[in-house]
Amino acid sequence: MTRLKIQRQVERILDESRQRTLSIIVQGQPAGLHEALRRAAEEAMQRRAITSASDLLPAPYRATSVRQKAAATVAQRKAQLQALRRLGVAAIAPMQAAAFIHASRLARRANPGGQPRPLPLAGAAAMEIDRDDLARLPDQLPGVLAIFPNRRVPVPPRLKAKTLPPEVERWVTHAWGLEAVGALSCWGAFDARGQGAKVAVLDTGVEATHPDLQGKVIGFAEFDAKAGLIKQGVDQAWDADGHGTHVCGTIAGGRSSGRWIGVAPGVQLLVAKVLGKTGGTDEQILKGMEWAVAQGAEVINMSLGGLTFDPGVLDTYTAAMIAARAAGVPVVVAIGNDGAQTSGSPGNDFFALAVGAMDVQGRVAAFSAGRTHVVETSDAIDARHLPLVYAKPDVAAPGVHVYSCIGKNKWEHLNGTSMAAPHVAGALALMLSRTGAAAQSPLLSLTGWERSDALLQLLTGSVTDCGENGQDHRYGHGKLSALAAYGNAVQLGYLPAA
Repeated sequence: MTRLKIQRQVERILDESRQRTLSIIVQGQPAGLHEALRRAAEEAMQRRAITSASDLLPAPYRATSVRQKAAATVAQRKAQLQALRRLGVAAIAPMQAAAFIHASRLARRANPGGQPRPLPLAGAAAMEIDRDDLARLPDQLPGVLAIFPNRRVPVPPRLKAKTLPPEVERWVTHAWGLEAVGALSCWGAFDARGQGAKVAVLDTGVEATHPDLQGKVIGFAEFDAKAGLIKQGVDQAWDADGHGTHVCGTIAGGRSSGRWIGVAPGVQLLVAKVLGKTGGTDEQILKGMEWAVAQGAEVINMSLGGLTFDPGVLDTYTAAMIAARAAGVPVVVAIGNDGAQTSGSPGNDFFALAVGAMDVQGRVAAFSAGRTHVVETSDAIDARHLPLVYAKPDVAAPGVHVYSCIGKNKWEHLNGTSMAAPHVAGALALMLSRTGAAAQSPLLSLTGWERSDALLQLLTGSVTDCGENGQDHRYGHGKLSALAAYGNAVQLGYLPAA
């Protein structure tokens, strides 16, 4: 079954591209992937019957011998990451040693030693290959689960707001989205501003010297189209477009313009520049995810993606999403700006927390994407669960007339699901604030799947349902409410009351 699936994937790549040289990502078989997919299928089946977002809330916290009362140590986290990396390296070892690859002229030219470029977090590797060699690949390469095109991912458009409605212009002390999602109330009621939490932003870069972001960027790395590390260090940070700086401002910005712009102004930022002026590649983005998890990110924000029309979803990012979740790191992704019945990848991945955009009046923007996706065949999901049907986005957040910094000591109102996603990443950071009693909260003591699941369930289970009853293609489960999520975390015992 797997071999037949790979042959079909190869045929599709060959049909969709006429180029002689093709760039591909070859997925290995990382241990634990099948079990995670089975678990996801079970969850999807359960959600079909859910009509209230509150049904998604986690069970009340109960300390056990497995759940440590003290916060997870750095050593524990490093050991967890090393274990994940070992699994990923083991998954691609067979293909790295394959004689077929070593004999490939293109592979030798693309990478020293003729080996595919490793992407351990995803249990995958990237390479360039001749059309004829690609046709032979299913019979020649051992230990392969799937083969995907290494797509070019465009730079998200900077959709400038031409005019501002009166409802937006009247907000002069803070961006309207901060009040709409309840961030200001979290600051006042719980002193939660994201203090000490680490959020990674994979985008066009960042202007770390912008007055709203000074001192908040604690890590920076730039990757080229083949995932090579070009620059590293905060002093090397730059932004090719201003898009990444705007996203960072919505997560962590201060009030240098005279109004507050960041949902969680106490956050520390890790920024991976994975998009240049002409965009980037799937390989670049996967390498950025790997870097972010290794740097200790607790949330990853990706306001990027490539347009897809097909209801079927390529699993290019699935293993990396699973590995990030296994490390306790939720991945927040913009769903795309091409309207209803479209979506963007990786936002349409089952494991991504996909975000749609709404305006100041609580209406979903016309450009905000969303649709139903279908998994018809799978090597990992039990046949009784197929076809697996799920909807995207998962939640909606402010994404129209969003005020934030853009670099060069400037600020701008922009539109897009790119602007909505960082509101959600900031809301997750608020629950991870190290402040007062919350510095030793049960939520911070959780690790791995327990932590990422608790965060995602608290956030999605606390939304305000809009549109159709239950999840739909426009609002997802509903409108983001950071205050309700924090309040539910307190009520269920994941965070202290004071």
